[in-house]
Amino acid sequence: MPRQLISYLTSTTALTEDAAGIEAEAGEARVRLHALADGVFRVRFAPPGAAFDEPPFSYAVRADAPAAPDHPVTITRTTDEVRVQCGAYSGILARDPLRIRFEDADGHVFAADDFGIGWQDGLTWVWKRHVEGTHYYGLGEKTAPLDRTHRAFENWNTDFFGYQRLQDPIYKSLPFFIALQPCADGRRRAYGIFLDNSHRSRFDFAAEARRCVSFGTEGGEMRYYVCLGPSFADVLRRYTALTGRMPLPPRWALGYHQSRWSYHPEHEVRSLVRQFRDRRIPLDVLHLDIHYMDGYRIFTWDPERFPDPERLLRDLMHEGVKTIVIVDPGVKVDPGYAVYEEGRRREAFVTYPDGTPYTAPVWPGDCHFPDFTRPATRDWFGGYYRTFADTGVAGFWNDMNEPAVFEGNTAPALLVHDFEGLGGTHREAHNVYGLLMARAAYEALDARDPDARPFLITRAAFAGIQRYASVWTGDNVADWSHLQMVLPMLLSLGLSGVPFAGSDVGGFIGAPSPELYARWIQLGAFSPLFRTHSAYDAPRQEPWSYGPEVEAIARRYIELRYRLIPLFYTLFEEHARTGLPPLRPLVLHYPQDDAVLALDDQFLLGEALLVAPVLHPGRTARKVYLPAGRWYDFWTGAAFEGGRTVLVSAELDHLPIFVRAGTVLALAPVRQHVDEQPVEELELRLYPGTGTSALYRDDGRSQAYRQGDFRHTVFSMTEIDAQRLRVRCTHTGSYTGDLRRFRLVVPGRTLRPDRVRIDGVEAPEQNADTAEGQAEEPEGVRVPAHVGEITLGWD
Repeated sequence: MPRQLISYLTSTTALTEDAAGIEAEAGEARVRLHALADGVFRVRFAPPGAAFDEPPFSYAVRADAPAAPDHPVTITRTTDEVRVQCGAYSGILARDPLRIRFEDADGHVFAADDFGIGWQDGLTWVWKRHVEGTHYYGLGEKTAPLDRTHRAFENWNTDFFGYQRLQDPIYKSLPFFIALQPCADGRRRAYGIFLDNSHRSRFDFAAEARRCVSFGTEGGEMRYYVCLGPSFADVLRRYTALTGRMPLPPRWALGYHQSRWSYHPEHEVRSLVRQFRDRRIPLDVLHLDIHYMDGYRIFTWDPERFPDPERLLRDLMHEGVKTIVIVDPGVKVDPGYAVYEEGRRREAFVTYPDGTPYTAPVWPGDCHFPDFTRPATRDWFGGYYRTFADTGVAGFWNDMNEPAVFEGNTAPALLVHDFEGLGGTHREAHNVYGLLMARAAYEALDARDPDARPFLITRAAFAGIQRYASVWTGDNVADWSHLQMVLPMLLSLGLSGVPFAGSDVGGFIGAPSPELYARWIQLGAFSPLFRTHSAYDAPRQEPWSYGPEVEAIARRYIELRYRLIPLFYTLFEEHARTGLPPLRPLVLHYPQDDAVLALDDQFLLGEALLVAPVLHPGRTARKVYLPAGRWYDFWTGAAFEGGRTVLVSAELDHLPIFVRAGTVLALAPVRQHVDEQPVEELELRLYPGTGTSALYRDDGRSQAYRQGDFRHTVFSMTEIDAQRLRVRCTHTGSYTGDLRRFRLVVPGRTLRPDRVRIDGVEAPEQNADTAEGQAEEPEGVRVPAHVGEITLGWD
């Protein structure tokens, strides 16, 4: 018999319209093109003999995503094509052959079909035209470089212990990418494509055939969304409007986390916290790994190691330390174990087609696995999170949720899942298993205390995870190559809609050298999730484990993290509004700069701080690329003109950091934990130039901000001349809090108090800056926190 070849869409044989778009028939195959918003389109495909999912079923897209377009939709037909226009953008379906492309108001074409849609034996693929010079980003925590061009990837959540560079796939499946495409006017514009399908998928960015970009799945409906730009920020705003944004986390989660497999028994936990406090190294969170459990049974405490967990957690809370505990999905098959017995009674576990619960070995031995695609199971399992939260557990760390097992690595594809009553198999459930475990926990904790802010960390994830949890990059290795992988992974997670991410600082597997640990701590201090973690057979990795020199470096950068908490918190609020991540590749803000298209060994924190970590051993200097404009050395205040590469000192205790001209940078006093004392004064460092900055404040723990109980201040700086600048402050929101004043500092300058005017009035006599060049703790000039305008001068 002849082999079955891939079938492609041919000419359009019929067209129908509705309020938001069109359905086209090409023989027995059907394609739908709909506008969802200005710059957002959805394409759906049904091969011959298949029906569309009605309504479209998705765990990734927000349940409350708008059902109708936010702009009027105009449908225009010609002999050759049909145009669906919404706002400034159009989706265009060519009739013969049936091909789809997208255009902006100026006629620039994006995401144009090449071969278009093809199908074969249940597989469906889309081939788009690769425009020469286009660069591709996204897909989450892949171990490849930031720029994905001429590479191919697979999405299938996989526990790969000690993964290596270019190992693929690993823990998370985020089927969304951003393309930065050169246009006819010489400028680059961005667009994104989200493949809304949880089956195993593959993406090829002009690797196999240089003329094409392709993506495809091994089952389910081919449904993808196109999010048009023109900027990265526009694409992320549109994508996260679909899949959600992380709500504001509790402020304590932005502090330093200490973890190990495992801290036990109770007296070791208490001793560890006491050492942090005695050594004056800030700490907000302690993680307990699987040894806190009774025989590795989830939602239990070992009665000998932790005889009174409620008292322990209460005492740690008194020290300002929150406790996070690990939770795996596997429920030990153990008659008499309450979680197992209740799960069996509720028929909560994943089964084979004959109804027998699936059994596989994990840490406790043979386990069954909850079916998180079943609402009743999510509610039941979530109840145990609520119970643990009642004892004082502050957050949860979901692990092994790919799901990972000790035989065959993961569950068989034929297993049966509920899928909200629709039914399905593990082929479709596998990649969303970790997402739905996080959803079960988040919804339970949210219901327990609707005014609180749940905090979760998860290893496995799918698109939309940002609605429920932060992530970390799994079981890495204490090796320089893994330190070098951290930035591309975290930056790509941010470009995939996931803002709160980090790595195991120091490396999970093996023993870092003192130099490697120090460099990792420096990078960790700027990672959204700042957590040290190590394996049971690895040496201890507390900040003091490598001698006095490295302890001092660790203390310095952990303290710097606490000084930067106002910036991190402001950036998380910005993400909640816009979808922008706190950690950003330079290409996000400088897409027209050729030098940054593949740059992934330095990064931006927000838009204003440029950080260049040292990622190789033995280095005492490194090259740093500064984009166009003026930049200031964070440590000295020295000015540098951008648009060039500079060579800067990078001794072991020094992390190169630069601040963009026109920035107002808020720095908090050092605290041993974020809520140790009320913050009545913030230092504002003013870096002369023209620009805007922001500071966001609220109570850091409740949902009151949603009712307007916040304070958002925008600082607009203007450089009057070489010795004067003006800052206008615009405040919104009703929150007052403890903050009473700002202390103004211009690094590298000696302020003249007689040249300072506050809201048009000369400032009262007070102390001024100390010696020129001192940028760590200058005295500065104090102004009230409600100030409206400040003018400053110096000699």
